[in-house]
Amino acid sequence: MSAHVDFPVCLRLRGKRVLLVGAGNIAEERSQQLVDAGAVLRVVAPAVGPSIRRLAEEGRLELAERPYAAGDVRGHHVVFVATDDRRVSEAVADEARALGIWVNAADIPELCDFTLPSVGRRGPIVVAVSTSGHAPALARMLRQRFVEQLAPGHVQLARLTGWLRKRLPAGAERMRLLKQLVEGEAGELLTRGERKAAWVRVRAALERFGEKQ
Repeated sequence: MSAHVDFPVCLRLRGKRVLLVGAGNIAEERSQQLVDAGAVLRVVAPAVGPSIRRLAEEGRLELAERPYAAGDVRGHHVVFVATDDRRVSEAVADEARALGIWVNAADIPELCDFTLPSVGRRGPIVVAVSTSGHAPALARMLRQRFVEQLAPGHVQLARLTGWLRKRLPAGAERMRLLKQLVEGEAGELLTRGERKAAWVRVRAALERFGEKQ
């Protein structure tokens, strides 16, 4: 039998109703990540830490300071559980699955419909490393190493190509241009911090692109 393989995705949670059950360090970190992603977040926990309380006071999440109760899952798109009480985690997962809602239970892979990678960000660039829930500490270490290799020029290159994608007509020529910018001399110069020289190559490439239209 082949080993279980996860399918990696990046969820766009802006405007989506998300439930987080639990408190503690993992819940504190998860709540900030979800709010930053634009989720409409509701937190249910008997007691919460300073980060969640601050976000609630700022109106960035809804806080219900009480134990989880049956029915809390209803109406949400995604559910996260971060509690040391296995019975609570199982109850939340059972209710979510009965309603067809995806659930992630921290440190309990068998209750998860999806796992969370270790994530590092530099502008629009997201580095995510997953061990499918087997070795979170290893995922964190590898993520840190990968993020350390990202230079400011990589972020500038990502923003440049995103800007061009919005303004140039779609098609094979645009794909070739963007590939050339990323893999060619312009991209190499940007990643080395040589912005002026890089822009000379970018302008020349855009002129050639315009001639072909």
